[in-house]
Amino acid sequence: MANLGNFSLMLALALAIFGTIAALLAATMAKERLRLTAVRAFSVSCGLVLLAVICLGWLLQKDIFSIVYVHGHSNLHLPQIYKLTAVWAGSSGSLLWWTLILCVYATVFLVMTRKLPRLMTSWAMFFVGLNLVFFMLINNVVSNPFNTWSQMGPDGIASAFMPQDGRGLNPQLQHWAMIIHPPLLYTGYIGFLFPFSLALGALITRMEGREWIPLVRRWTLSAWLILGVGIVLGGAWAYMELGWGGYWAWDPVENASFMPWLIATAFIHSIMAQERRGMFKLWNILLLMATYLMCLFGTFITRSGLISSVHAFAESDIGYWFGGFIVVLFFICVVVLILRRNQFADDNSYTSFRSREVSLLFNNILFISICFTMLLATIYPMVTEYLEGTKRELRHGFYNTVELPIFMMLLVLMGIGPVLTWKRTSGRLLRERFLWPTVIMVVVVASCLTLGMVHEDIRLYPSLAAGALSFLACTIVHEFVEVTMRRSKRAGENLFAALVSLVRLNKRRYGGYIVHLGILIMAIGITGGAFNQQAKEELGMGETMTVAGYDFQVENIGFRTTDNYEAMFARVNMMRDGKVVQRFDPDLRFYKASQSQASEVAINSTLSRDFYIVLAGPGEGSSQEHPIAVFHIYVNPLVVWVWIGTLILIFGTAIAMTPDAVRQRAKSSVPESMEAV
Repeated sequence: MANLGNFSLMLALALAIFGTIAALLAATMAKERLRLTAVRAFSVSCGLVLLAVICLGWLLQKDIFSIVYVHGHSNLHLPQIYKLTAVWAGSSGSLLWWTLILCVYATVFLVMTRKLPRLMTSWAMFFVGLNLVFFMLINNVVSNPFNTWSQMGPDGIASAFMPQDGRGLNPQLQHWAMIIHPPLLYTGYIGFLFPFSLALGALITRMEGREWIPLVRRWTLSAWLILGVGIVLGGAWAYMELGWGGYWAWDPVENASFMPWLIATAFIHSIMAQERRGMFKLWNILLLMATYLMCLFGTFITRSGLISSVHAFAESDIGYWFGGFIVVLFFICVVVLILRRNQFADDNSYTSFRSREVSLLFNNILFISICFTMLLATIYPMVTEYLEGTKRELRHGFYNTVELPIFMMLLVLMGIGPVLTWKRTSGRLLRERFLWPTVIMVVVVASCLTLGMVHEDIRLYPSLAAGALSFLACTIVHEFVEVTMRRSKRAGENLFAALVSLVRLNKRRYGGYIVHLGILIMAIGITGGAFNQQAKEELGMGETMTVAGYDFQVENIGFRTTDNYEAMFARVNMMRDGKVVQRFDPDLRFYKASQSQASEVAINSTLSRDFYIVLAGPGEGSSQEHPIAVFHIYVNPLVVWVWIGTLILIFGTAIAMTPDAVRQRAKSSVPESMEAV
């Protein structure tokens, strides 16, 4: 099977090169026959990559430890589900999986664009083909998952070597979220290639923005949603598996996935100005190009070994290949921009500071400010190592000081921007819509700061965040209540039916509002992190520690052994007023094959707070007869609202992406409002 996998990858590379050349010739010579040849070559190449992935999965399931990758990421007693996920657990396997997702996405792209202008899609296929060739080249030359062990005999002849067992999968990857998180993240990264390719093809063929923007918007939205959900799932994995009590650590690899999402968010909002007013033409194409290049940069960060991260792979030369490919694509983008520079003149200019266009401009400035400062902080360790020979990292304090104020300004702008009209907004409308939200925001901030004089845990940033969130909540509620009541009176519908009708008539507008509502709810959950409480103590059976007014009593500490790991486990009772209100069962596992350990966290989630218990290790003097364990207990307010907000965001994006057949009729019956997402 290893030989079959290798042969499949080599043939897939050859066909990808052939298809890319055919697409380029089809684009430059306007030959339909060559375009169809490229489509067929890419399709067969994608099928061969699927065959290679099946071969790797079979080798993992059958424990063929003569394959270096199988030996490094599996073992005899690894559960079958994790032998499947081991396909993307290591560097070479994950790159093969990345290539498979790219192939599947490319196949869908070829099918869905078959009715678009041929010349433009030929150029788009060429850029997709470049990426297919690059990743298949990596799979074949740099990081082949089918390499085998060999040993040198006394006669100097190398022969195959079959270890008895493997080193096993990283314990932190033996979790359900890692079954979903990496494929989603890769799909999100790859998804931005297709709007990137379509936009380049449209520019080269001088297609008008009103023609290509609707095509690009839906591809961008789908990738934006998938990447966003992948990021949140990564946070859920970190929260449940790493045992440090949080879900976002401003880790360089976390930042690397967040930056393209931020740029894509700016683009999704910014294209509204180009659709409605013919503005931001150059800005939009730069945002789209930067999004995909930042996706590749995130992969470079993950695989180069230049930064330290729990998410990063070991140091290798792969990162430099990605760096070179980023330079090549950047050069192509610059050439296209220079050659088509006469296409970027805006059709209109700003007429008033109080306009939707200006709010979108500020929106872009804020998103890019976050991304730029995050980028500087992410590469800071690499810069200091190059200049000083020592890596210096910027910790939470830097990010919280620099990024959080910008995020709070974005929350306020999310409430202001949708209300503003194009060209100019009347002062009367501004007073009607913002007077009470502003008053409520000031009252909330003042109340929080007043409480802070009594309770030291009420600080400035949480107070300002509460004000910004109250302002945004008021504007969203006001919009839905006003237009729903107006619709209800006009159409004679009950309030719920009127609300459903509004959303159905203008899915893009109200889907955008629902997305903003989801982000509002997520922000409420994130703000709750300012009030986390924690304690850490060594406890024996029957002993108690107190956190946030609750007593946590250790009922039992024991040990168990399985084929895969040995574990120290505990039963902890959470008590209030002498009564047990919840039981927790954390444990600490030592995995035999990998000779490493991982904590299995016990979490109880409520709408108001999470109770989070980590068995951090044996205590001093612990023994089988008298076990003592170190317990780290966190009480984290409002965390569940981060996950609830994500579900609402998914729902709103799905609505916004749904084709709206009656949009023009909706515009005549609903007052002008937000057209976000």
